[in-house]
Amino acid sequence: MADEKETCKNSACGCPPQDGKYCGASCEGVGDTVQIDCDCGHPECSGNF
Repeated sequence: MADEKETCKNSACGCPPQDGKYCGASCEGVGDTVQIDCDCGHPECSGNF
């Protein structure tokens, strides 16, 4: 299997997780809600539109 980059549990976010699941409090607060845009605030996030 190819090297898969682990990402935040928030499906709209592309950041690496900080606590094993989420990249920060913003994404952790989303829970299982489906989003099309990520509001984590990390400039490198691929989910920010």
